[in-house]
Amino acid sequence: MLKIITLPRGGSLIIPLLLSSAITSPAFAQDQGEEVEALRREVAELRALVETLLKSEADPADIELDTGAGRRSPELRDDVTIVQIPQSGYRTDKSHDANDSDELVENVLSSRQPLGRFPDDAIVTAGEFDRSIKVPGTPGSFRIGGLVQVNANYDTDNQGFQFIGTPPTIPLDGTVDDGSDQFAIHARHSRVNFDYRAPTQLGDFRTFVEFDFFGDGDQFTNDFDLRLRHAAAELGPLKIGQFWSGFVDVFSFPETADPGGPLAAPVLRNPGIYYVQGERQGSNWGIGIENPAADLGGNEDFLASESVPNVVAFAQLQRDWGHLRVAGLGVQLKSDADTDYGGGVHVSGRVQTPFTGSEQNNISFATQYGAGITHYFSSFVGGLDGLIAEDGKVESTELFGAFVGYQHFWADRWRSTVTASFFDLDQPLAADPLSFDNAERFSLNLFYTPIDGATFGLEGIYNSLETVDGSDGEGVRIEFVGRFDF
Repeated sequence: MLKIITLPRGGSLIIPLLLSSAITSPAFAQDQGEEVEALRREVAELRALVETLLKSEADPADIELDTGAGRRSPELRDDVTIVQIPQSGYRTDKSHDANDSDELVENVLSSRQPLGRFPDDAIVTAGEFDRSIKVPGTPGSFRIGGLVQVNANYDTDNQGFQFIGTPPTIPLDGTVDDGSDQFAIHARHSRVNFDYRAPTQLGDFRTFVEFDFFGDGDQFTNDFDLRLRHAAAELGPLKIGQFWSGFVDVFSFPETADPGGPLAAPVLRNPGIYYVQGERQGSNWGIGIENPAADLGGNEDFLASESVPNVVAFAQLQRDWGHLRVAGLGVQLKSDADTDYGGGVHVSGRVQTPFTGSEQNNISFATQYGAGITHYFSSFVGGLDGLIAEDGKVESTELFGAFVGYQHFWADRWRSTVTASFFDLDQPLAADPLSFDNAERFSLNLFYTPIDGATFGLEGIYNSLETVDGSDGEGVRIEFVGRFDF
């Protein structure tokens, strides 16, 4: 057990008080030299014990206090607080008078360190990836991010307040909505996300969760619920959760103001389990299984279901000139009476074109062919993966599509992208005559980024579509976007 002499408030007065007491006592009159010497020894002992206390690793509860004259103190005084900091001993946690210059108090103050659970948690430390901070006491880094985005669109044909421009919503020529102009503003594309990453003995660990505001709501009161976009985790080569499907190549998407992007761009975020080898955003290959979600139309007397997951495989080549990616997909289409299998192949990439005037200029492209996989593309309504015939037989819908986009930087903060795309379905004979058959889409935009994290854009979009029976329609959308990343 360690005995110390506590410092009362105003510890710098202890020596004058002791001297005063000694001068007025009879003992001082009898032997002044002896008492002064005793006083000096007591002050030296006090200093040594205080320094010992500051370096001690003992629990404060085990420290026995003594006033220096045999008078026991039953508890710590209110004016002295002992705080333990891992690997740094004890310290006092009380401020002192600015005029207090006693050497003992100065020694105590000079040992102060930031207070907290961890030695470094009083300081914000930059993390291991962009715009992240260290999580105290762990090897990990954490970031809260997202964006605030406002889209304003004017349609030459009433598309029913569609927040993403898609050909199937364009009115056919001669219908009531044909030629009925419409204007709308919304902020539903705004997002918030949480990203945590840390190195481990099994490889890099990461969790990522993101929400936007495309959940249920009322478009007239602008009340919209959160919608889950991503919820995924990675540990070394293993990746699980809901993220971009392995069939999707987001790095090949051309920049557009309308979030729907070009036709023929698969954009499904699908829950799955993947094994990936190579760099996450570099050269890699992987295989995985995904949630089966085929949407079949036709005879509802036969229940549509899936008994096996979708299977996906992909490989990506990354070089200084850009990247090239190939992905394959297999799906099951099933009713109570029949089972069919479909799938597809998707080839995509982005190539830098410095010969066009800027190192940043590039061409993006994609093409695909498949059957029973239209739900991987956002531009189409449900029930187009296939049909259940009157006898329960399943017939899949074949598809073919492609897009190409060229992005040109006029200056460091000014750029434009021109995009052309088409998509064609080969539907079963029993399909609704007015259901979607094919479409074309062309867009041209101009984007300006005045400061990092803020972007403004204006885009013109032309869409045309044709139905199974040959009916057609067309529409123009002018769209403004303001996006602020955080």
